Amino acid sequence: MEIKFSPELLCILNYARDEAMRTGSYGIGADHIMLALPRHADNNACRALAACGIASDGLKEAIDRKIFSERAVPWQDRAMVRPTRAAAAQLSAAAYEALKYGQHEILSSHFLLALVRSGSGAAADLLRSRGLEYGRLRDLMHEHRFILPRRQDALPRVEDLLGPLGEQLTRLYGQAGDDTRLLS
Repeated sequence: MEIKFSPELLCILNYARDEAMRTGSYGIGADHIMLALPRHADNNACRALAACGIASDGLKEAIDRKIFSERAVPWQDRAMVRPTRAAAAQLSAAAYEALKYGQHEILSSHFLLALVRSGSGAAADLLRSRGLEYGRLRDLMHEHRFILPRRQDALPRVEDLLGPLGEQLTRLYGQAGDDTRLLS
C-alpha cells in the first residue's frame, strides 16, 4: 500500500513553515503544525477540536505563549527552516494512523490522533491538560466520520509504512530549500 500526504496536509505543512518563521524557529515542529491547522481551517482536525470544546483561537494563543520568540526568522533565511526530527516522527505516527484505517493519504485528523497519542511539546501538553486523550478523540472522530471506520484487513505491515513514507520524508527534507513546494 502506498501512502502519501494529502493535499490538505501538504497545505498545512506549508503554513507550518510560515508559523515556524513567525515564532522565530528554524525548526518546524509539531507545535508549528498545530498553529497551521486553524490557518487552513477547513479540515477535520479543527472540526474535531471544536467538537471536543477546544477553540482553535484559544489553542493558538496558548501555544504562541509557550513558543513565541520576539525575533522572527528573516525571509532570506526561509530555505534554512526545516522540519525537526520530532516533527518527522509525528508525521510517521500519523502515517501509521492512516494505514491502521486502510487509508492511502495522511490527513490532518491522523496527525491530531498521533499528536494526542504520543506527541510532545506545547500543543500535545495543552491538549492533554484540557482532557483530550487518544481514546476519546478517536471515538469522537469515528462518531462524526472525521476518520473512516477501521477495515478488518487494514492493519499495516512495517514494510508498507517505512518504504514509501521514508521516501516522502527524504523528499521533504530535500525540498526544504524550495520556496514554492516545501513538502510535496
